[in-house]
Order: sequence, then C-alpha cells, then structure tokens
Amino acid sequence: GVPTLIQEQNVVPGITNKILSRFVTKIAAGTEEAVRLFPAEKTTFTGNPIRREVLTARREDGLKAYGFSADKPVVLVSGGSRGARSLNRAMVGVLKEAQNHPEVQFLHATGKAEYELQIERMKDAGVHLENAPHIQVKPYLYDMPQAMAMADLAIFRAGATGLAELTARGIPAILVPYPYAAENHQEHNARACEEAGAARMILDRELTSERLGSVLMELFSEQGKLEKMAAASKNMGRPEAADTIAQIVLDMQKK
Repeated sequence: GVPTLIQEQNVVPGITNKILSRFVTKIAAGTEEAVRLFPAEKTTFTGNPIRREVLTARREDGLKAYGFSADKPVVLVSGGSRGARSLNRAMVGVLKEAQNHPEVQFLHATGKAEYELQIERMKDAGVHLENAPHIQVKPYLYDMPQAMAMADLAIFRAGATGLAELTARGIPAILVPYPYAAENHQEHNARACEEAGAARMILDRELTSERLGSVLMELFSEQGKLEKMAAASKNMGRPEAADTIAQIVLDMQKK
C-alpha cells in the first residue's frame, strides 16, 4: 500500500521500468517520447533532474579558468568520466587541423584512463599543444558545469543526464551515442535531439576524424546554424524537472 514512483530517463524505457509501470502509482518521464510508452493516466512528462550548478555556473568563470578568449566560440568535448576511445581517436585528426585555426577554441576531456595514450596519439600525429593555447586537453573535468557554461557546442555521448544538462543550458551538440548501452537507448536519445533540431548525430561505427571535422565545419560555416540549434536545445530543456518530480512525490503522499 505504499505509493511508488519511477523516473524513466531515456527515450525508450528499459524492460524493468516497463514491468514496474503496471504497478507503480506515478511515472515521471524524462522525455516526451517516453510518455507515449507508459499508461497515460499515471504518467507525467517532467524532464530529467540536473545539478543546480549547471544553471548557476558562469561563462566568464570558465573562460578565465582555461585561459580562453571571450570573443571566440568554445567546443566542449567529453566522452563521459571514463572517456570514449573512439571519440578520442577521432579528435586527433580534428585537433591536428584545429591547431592552425585559433578562431575556434577546444576543451577536450579524454578520461583519466585514456589521457596519456591520447597525448601520445596527438604527438605522433603532429599536434603541438604547446603552440596552440586555444586547445586544452585534460584527463578529467572536475567542474563540468563551469565547462558547460562557456560551451557554444558540445561533442558528447548521449546519456540522459548529459543531455538534460546540455538542453537546460541550450547548448547545441554533436552526439556520438555509446553503441553498447542497454536497449541501444543512447541512439534513441540522440535521434530525438537530432529530430528536434538541437543536435547532429554520428553513430560510433561511422565516427572518423574526417566525418567529425566535416560536421564541425558545416556548423561553424553556415550562418545562424548554431543559434538555431541552441534555441531548439533550450526548448527541449526542463531545468525545473527536480522540483516537478518532488512535487509529484509530495502530492502522492497526501492522497
């Protein structure tokens, strides 16, 4: 007789939440697409909860921390806390080209396990970070909200929490979904963002330096492209999700 709630973060629910949906009191769906896959009478589209720091972090603090210029765009690259080998490898060629184009700044988090290897890959490819202050390569970002605050474009995996944070700030993205996620949910997440106009998706098996560089060039060369994507991303964001879910829980308790 205890009221219960599940919060489904992804576009396509996992099998456990599909089963639990028949028994719980309420369902908080992180995406509009997921709402249609649950019983309508008990499901609410809330968005996914995020850290408050994501919204309060300031662009100027991020720029100062990494020595970046305020008048040049910043690309934030991260494959998650453990890194993403395929993304790191693709970035080698991108950064080799980018070292000669200081008009775009890059902050690339490789993941701790991949950092030393990535530095070697870049050296072997002829990437000279000491001569390219507009490119910062780090093993790990201890203040991701600060990094997001200065980002004009993100190159990310497509996990639900990362997407919730990007869209809360209205950051356009190039998404490379992790191909081994349960139910392939990251590809579904990325596809929903792409269809909304907030992101471009590159499948992991199709990821190369050339493909990634081509998409980057397209986004930065087409007038107003990033601004339109940013507006679409912001429209997808639900920064109030945590408060909405908390209120549903409180309302359940009253009944």
